[in-house]
Amino acid sequence: MAEEKETATGSYNLQIKIPLELKEKLEILAKEAGVSLNQYIMFMFIRETKK
Repeated sequence: MAEEKETATGSYNLQIKIPLELKEKLEILAKEAGVSLNQYIMFMFIRETKK
């Protein structure tokens, strides 16, 4: 489930709920990439929208 909130800058705050197992796997991938979990997820969204 996701919550959206528009900000004054024209961007959106997005809050998502994911299973703990998925979070742990994503944290490992983010650490390997040298970025935070939030940054890693944002990059995943960007990569998917460019396809």
